[in-house]
Amino acid sequence: MGRRSGKFRRVLSRIFKERQIYHRSDGVVHFISMSSKTQIALAVIVGAALLWVAYSSVNVVFKEQIIVAKERDSRIMETTYSKRLHDAQRAYDDVSELNQIIKQNFDETMADISARHQLLQNMVERKATIDQGLDALATGLAEAGGPSGQRTSNSNRVMVDVVPGEATPRQSRLSTARKQAVEQMERNNAAAPQNGAASDAIKSMNKAAADLYTEQMLLLASLEEKAEAQRDHLTNVMASAGISVESVVTPAKITNTVLAQGGPFIDIAAGDEAASQFYLHVSRAANAVDELAALQKAIQNLPLSSPLIVGRRFTSGFGIRRDPINGKYSRHNGIDFAAAWASPITATGDGVVKYAGTRAGFGRMVEINHGNGFITRYAHMNRITVKTGQKVKLHDKIGELGNSGRSTGPHVHYEILFNGKPLNPRRFIEAGRYVFES
Repeated sequence: MGRRSGKFRRVLSRIFKERQIYHRSDGVVHFISMSSKTQIALAVIVGAALLWVAYSSVNVVFKEQIIVAKERDSRIMETTYSKRLHDAQRAYDDVSELNQIIKQNFDETMADISARHQLLQNMVERKATIDQGLDALATGLAEAGGPSGQRTSNSNRVMVDVVPGEATPRQSRLSTARKQAVEQMERNNAAAPQNGAASDAIKSMNKAAADLYTEQMLLLASLEEKAEAQRDHLTNVMASAGISVESVVTPAKITNTVLAQGGPFIDIAAGDEAASQFYLHVSRAANAVDELAALQKAIQNLPLSSPLIVGRRFTSGFGIRRDPINGKYSRHNGIDFAAAWASPITATGDGVVKYAGTRAGFGRMVEINHGNGFITRYAHMNRITVKTGQKVKLHDKIGELGNSGRSTGPHVHYEILFNGKPLNPRRFIEAGRYVFES
């Protein structure tokens, strides 16, 4: 260790030898003697100063670089944040647009479904009201039975076919309606957006709407078919009674699928072919229900029952017969039923009492106006229980069976007049008997 120190001192002594600095001024020479220690001290001071300057310069440069780096990082962070914020805003806008598209499709779909549902509900309610009226009439007619009081053996159906059924089975017709509805909705779905974030949701919603549309179309087809079948039945009721539909129901000026309509155009289908097809079927079904309603209203007042709903015996028919009093051939404009004394005589259909009193040959008699030109006449009563102008319903009591007027025994003479012309009442009772069941 001592050797190294000595060697170091010798190196310093050689580098920093004692020196004199001469200075001449005004002819006088001066000198400054600098020892090795002084030189070393000055060298240390100068070195320290240089180091400090170098350190300061480097420190300033590094700080500037650090500041520049921080500013660059800050700008990068700000740019990244702005980009992410822009991406988030864009994603939000996309989601909002997607929700708006789905909401718009949903609102349009629900509006269509609601409009179709309202139409179907109204039509089904109308049809149900008609069915209730027909059921009530069927039940009432079943109470009277046939001309002699006989009842039907089949009690499972409300109406009996009086002509062969239609050639096309019901299932085939509904299958056709289903097929048409499915094909129509497939065309609509094909026109829907196939790409995009909303496509799957719209397809799913369209699929559910298509299924509901198909069921609504099937309901329409079934409703139309049932209304047409019942309309045909009621037409056959009238035909079996010997009257035509045209004689009691005023035909529409325009029929089938063409309607007399008007008013401002309010587009509910919005160019949708499926909606157009639906409303076309609605128009057809509505026509069938309208025709059925007109027939139901007309037949509700037709005298299709017997004037006696108790046990009775058919004693005289309609047409030419031998007079029971003088034995001569004469025309009998009604039919006669015998029953127990004072048996209740009832109205054979809804109507208004036109006459209640005594008339020559008929004795105590009641006439009921059923509308559409139909009048029923009940004669030879023991007692009358209604007054002129009184409204009556099917099987309301109007009097009691007796033997008044030109009569050979307790019975009721029953007539049906259409526009003043006598018709065979037996045909009307048979029509009620064989068409309607309990």
